[in-house]
Amino acid sequence: MTRTDPPAPPAGPVDRLLDATAGRLVGPAFGLGSFVRRARVFHPRGRTFAVTVDVPGDESWAGTVFGERASHHGLLRLSRGAGVPEPLPDLLGRALRVDLAAGAQDLLLLSSAPAPGTRHVLVPARDYAGTHYSSISVFRLAGQTVVLGARAAEGHGPLARLDEVSDAARRGLHIDLLVATPLGPWTTVGTVTVHDPVPAEQSERLRFTPFHRAGGLEPVGLTNVVRRRAYADSQAARPT
Repeated sequence: MTRTDPPAPPAGPVDRLLDATAGRLVGPAFGLGSFVRRARVFHPRGRTFAVTVDVPGDESWAGTVFGERASHHGLLRLSRGAGVPEPLPDLLGRALRVDLAAGAQDLLLLSSAPAPGTRHVLVPARDYAGTHYSSISVFRLAGQTVVLGARAAEGHGPLARLDEVSDAARRGLHIDLLVATPLGPWTTVGTVTVHDPVPAEQSERLRFTPFHRAGGLEPVGLTNVVRRRAYADSQAARPT
């Protein structure tokens, strides 16, 4: 078992109250679910790939991972939320870790819809490539409240199985990283190039969390307050 301490508690009085009430109930529930399942409560099975993250740089996001032109190594885990067998629809997940000099920056995205007003809605899907992904919750980035997103770059057919994703990666699989204000248009802030899968044992040891902030992404909003303890307790209860 690996102990994962929760990040620092929220600062605002309403957020602290929510963390001390709902957060203290949700955290142990997720921990029990991971212990019983012997795996992640949600997205229990998936596949992780080595990736390169190329950022063109945009001064609008100065001081963050998207502010300066750079190329970073990282990892991308594709998963199915409930573990429904492929190729049936499920809540598809993309967990991206960008390795930075200051540490890791994780982006956790779920199958959703791209239009304003629907970016916080979970949408079951079956196509790992053609589906739009959203962070669902909001983040603070360079002083702005934003939603994060991703979509496959042009030229990829449907990929309904992880084996098909692996084959596509060998031919060249690219994913656009997106940022938008809750009601504004999506802007491309980076491109992820997917490479070979990493060993399954390495994939199972990974602990992704939206509370890594090395890239300047700060989770905000009530959803992130509640899941602060949920992530820590669930990860602590996992056997690997």
